[in-house]
Amino acid sequence: MVAWELGTVVKLFRKHTGLSQAGVARMVNIDQAEISRLERGLKQIRDRRQFVQWTDALGVPEELLGPLPAADPRIPASTGRPGTTDARAGGYAALPEGPGQLLLPAGRSVSTTALPVLTLPAASFLGDSLRLDSCPELDVWRTMPMRALVVANRTVDGAVRQFVADARTSGVRGTASDPVDIPAAYELDDLTYGILWAVSGFEAALLGDDQPLHATMAAFTASPGSPVAFGHGLTEVSRMLIGSETAARYILGHRDHLGDAPVFWTREQRGEEAATWLFFRHKYRYLERMSPRRPDGGSGRGFCVPETAVASSPAYERVLLFLAIALMESFGIRTWVTDDGGFAHTDGFALSHGHRVVIASWVRTDGRSHLAVTARPGALRTFADVTGHVSHHSTTAAGQAGQRLAATAAYLGLDVSWLGRRCAQLSVVGTERLARLRSRLLGLEGLEAACRFVAEQLVIIPRTRTTPTR
Repeated sequence: MVAWELGTVVKLFRKHTGLSQAGVARMVNIDQAEISRLERGLKQIRDRRQFVQWTDALGVPEELLGPLPAADPRIPASTGRPGTTDARAGGYAALPEGPGQLLLPAGRSVSTTALPVLTLPAASFLGDSLRLDSCPELDVWRTMPMRALVVANRTVDGAVRQFVADARTSGVRGTASDPVDIPAAYELDDLTYGILWAVSGFEAALLGDDQPLHATMAAFTASPGSPVAFGHGLTEVSRMLIGSETAARYILGHRDHLGDAPVFWTREQRGEEAATWLFFRHKYRYLERMSPRRPDGGSGRGFCVPETAVASSPAYERVLLFLAIALMESFGIRTWVTDDGGFAHTDGFALSHGHRVVIASWVRTDGRSHLAVTARPGALRTFADVTGHVSHHSTTAAGQAGQRLAATAAYLGLDVSWLGRRCAQLSVVGTERLARLRSRLLGLEGLEAACRFVAEQLVIIPRTRTTPTR
């Protein structure tokens, strides 16, 4: 075989979930017509990366996939990484005008999220924003307490482009009957889609667990020295938050013994895991406290991101991983990325060379943090060998932060000029009107710091607004 028959799988998936072909199309980021062709046997998936994207979106367990057939002989051999794209449109089907929903696909820990969406034609495009005139339907939409979106349609050069904002943000400074202005920086693409995907998935899980999660965290605060279970019956995202905070507090408890320039190892390989740095409020505070005491002190953080992880990640997740790495660099922490899968199971740690190592793992640990501290010479040498090897064989090695970010973007199959331009646009207007938060456990400080740093390193942030045009 040179192709995988997914038509039957999609039919069964839709029957089980009740989703329409359009709903499945949004999950996989293609047109509804392509779903129809697939189900009728008129389309086949021959590309390995596309196949992994499909199985991820549909939740097909890896153990059921079996051995992968040979690649299509007509397709040139590749490294497995997706090709570099500008990702402007992201391949997303346009949301139809009127009320509807934006279906955000499940990840490994994030559940599928459906956001109410009201899509309307933009009344005007003035300067850097699109205006939606007040109407009864829009006025009602803006009073929703739950997360909901408003989308402005605008045809530019014959193509429909869509700009999205939180439905309630406009009412912060005015009344529900005022026009809605959506920044042009909020165009729906892999950057804004990834932000909405992560924020919505994290938030839905945390708010759904609010009571038991609060009780667990209260017990954790009351007995900080005691081990805390990740919590039975909680969502995976809540377990991520508990594990992450457990590890952060453990390392902070040993901060004074880690010296001025500790080096770190992290287990995040995908955007879903790395997005916790951008949106979990406690992780930004942790970075502030753990930032190098001397900017040129040699502090660094290693990532193991095998090519298989890159190839199986949709573009919006790769954008989130890129931003998390940029956030580290913004704190003066040099980043190293290895594609050697042999390091994938190395525990996360913080190392003070020649003094001690603090082990603190929570990513892919089957619901239980790995916490330990040791000053044994043998252990110190082992962990120093890991960081030493990765720092000398990093796929993103470069002397300057901007150069490392450019190399990181290239490795992840992302267009560096597009990233710089889009982060600069978001830096000017901020992200609060795009992703207004409902959970006190989440924050936008990490995301905004990462966007500012990318803009500073890769482009010059515009200081003046565009001349208004119609």
